[in-house]
Amino acid sequence: MRNLLSTSTGILLLFSTVLFGLIMIGLISNNSEAKNIDEFKEFEIKLYKADCKIDSVISINDSLQNVITELSRSIKIPVTATMYHPVVGQCDDTPDITGDQSKIPDVYDCTKLNWIAVSQDLLWFNGGPFRYGDKVLIMNAGHKDGVYTVRDAMNKRAKNKIDFLESIGSKQYKYKNVLITRIDNS
Repeated sequence: MRNLLSTSTGILLLFSTVLFGLIMIGLISNNSEAKNIDEFKEFEIKLYKADCKIDSVISINDSLQNVITELSRSIKIPVTATMYHPVVGQCDDTPDITGDQSKIPDVYDCTKLNWIAVSQDLLWFNGGPFRYGDKVLIMNAGHKDGVYTVRDAMNKRAKNKIDFLESIGSKQYKYKNVLITRIDNS
């Protein structure tokens, strides 16, 4: 939206410059200078008012974006949480590489990384609230409550789920009614 407004401002500036040039040519070549000066002043006032309106729209847009950002930080999404091991049977043919291309340094000791995979419906490119690299807070997940980093995506058939990355050999578990929320990354 900001790019569109910047483009609109640029077009408006270009238009006003061209129009100013045309008016100046008209002032030089026309005998009715007083009329052209009045028209120019009127145009200048309209241009100033339009510029003020654009600044107001940009300011409102920035304020709304801040509100949306704050709301998205406070939204707690209920999910089902399970776990996965970085093995071919549970991943693709490169189980030590996550969806965001992060390399799992040791598949036998990766629980400590606190990385999760989220179902694709929760990812930004499908309209979800999370991006790769986001820090999230997980609640109501028993011994897995805590802060995690979104690094991977689950199979397309999974909906409203998360998977905790666990070291090979860890026991399977599942939690229902888990809450996930994004934490400020700044």
